[in-house]
Amino acid sequence: MLVIHIFILLGFVVFMVLSRNEKCDGKGIERPFKKMAGMLVKRKRMSAANEINKKLALLNPAGKLTDITRSYNTNKVFQVLIVLFLGNLFGLFYALSNLGADGFLEERELKRPDYGEGERIVDMRIYADGEQLKDDMSLTVGEIQYTEDEVHRQFTEIESVLDKLILGENETLDHVDRDLNLITKVEGYPVSIDWETDDYTVMDKEGRINADFLNPEGQVVMLRATIKYLRISDEYEFPIRVYPRIRNTDEALYEAVALKINEYDEESATEENQLLPGEVGDMELTYKQLKTNTGLYLLIFSVLAGIVIYYGRDREILKQIAAREREMLINYPEIVSKLTLLLGAGMTIRGAFEKVASDYEKRRDKKRYFAYEEMLIAVYKMRSGTPEAVAYADFGSRCEVSRYNKLGALLSQNLKKGSSGLLEIMEEEMRQAFEDRKSMARKLGEEAGTKLLLPMGMMLMIVMVIVIVPAFLSFGI
Repeated sequence: MLVIHIFILLGFVVFMVLSRNEKCDGKGIERPFKKMAGMLVKRKRMSAANEINKKLALLNPAGKLTDITRSYNTNKVFQVLIVLFLGNLFGLFYALSNLGADGFLEERELKRPDYGEGERIVDMRIYADGEQLKDDMSLTVGEIQYTEDEVHRQFTEIESVLDKLILGENETLDHVDRDLNLITKVEGYPVSIDWETDDYTVMDKEGRINADFLNPEGQVVMLRATIKYLRISDEYEFPIRVYPRIRNTDEALYEAVALKINEYDEESATEENQLLPGEVGDMELTYKQLKTNTGLYLLIFSVLAGIVIYYGRDREILKQIAAREREMLINYPEIVSKLTLLLGAGMTIRGAFEKVASDYEKRRDKKRYFAYEEMLIAVYKMRSGTPEAVAYADFGSRCEVSRYNKLGALLSQNLKKGSSGLLEIMEEEMRQAFEDRKSMARKLGEEAGTKLLLPMGMMLMIVMVIVIVPAFLSFGI
């Protein structure tokens, strides 16, 4: 895995060198990644007929399509490269920190964490007489413990609940047929607990029932807990009745190895290294520390995140297109009413169209609207020599909204056959546009109400908790 991380890192370095002459607007550490993104986008063939490129043209009607699409694709690829680079870099660091793993331990020793560093988990593959155990084992390597003069004194208040805490999957201590949960710490109490039994042939001090115990009538075992806190300790004894539990040979061997490791751990608790047993029974034990796949997971995650970002940007464009269409439909009744008013005042079609566009141009610094921007483009085309009918038709087709297509066709056709009856048609179109605007307003209101259901439901739950909890607490007084 380390080789893969290094290979990917070298690939980034090569790309950085190859793209060093690319022009970009990035600053600082993002600059080389912007250059790489620019080089990749430049080499990739971009079709003007691409669906996303068409959408970008709609969102930027006055811009140059090649510049817009290149800037959009460069930023998209830049984000993907950043995610991939960081994911691979973290994976490389993790692989380097795990470099010594996945090798056989010659000395059968694991270095312990220093005082106060806490315990660490080491994944081990254990071989008995060269045969691998049925499961890999996760060993907990505890920190270097303090000497007996530094041990914690006891905290005896937990004795009243200890017999309930150790039940595990058993229902009562009078019938124990599953391993007990002999805890060594109790949450909220700074104590340590050591366990002993008066018959290790039945149950060990970890609370595990011996695989060789087969008495169907059960046997009473005295369980002793030594609770320690600083330099004070106390012992708490209670009887339990243990019944046999059926286990297969693999489970018994696995538990025997785990028990042996725990015994060695206790014996070497004050040593710098934790010793591991060399044999169990008549079987020789060998160990192989396993590598973790965290680095690989980080790399996979970064690749998936890059894919999500790459295609997520395209989805964002589609959302912007939907918002554009909604905005244009909202502005449509206003545009039609202005054109109708000016035509009714005696202005020509072109005069009315240019008047609406020029009024918007005077106030466009405050906020820009797509419909009015398209009208300005149509006016500029007519001033540069484009036939008036063609400009109106292009205006409708560029908007890519059915209402504007109809308006563009209506204006274009009435130029050819004269403006007779145009005012009546525009008045009818205005009435229909305002009816559509009312329907849209109702729809948007319903959508807003639906979105408010979740926060309103959460507020209702909070109010119910505020009202009900004090009521229940008052019953207990």
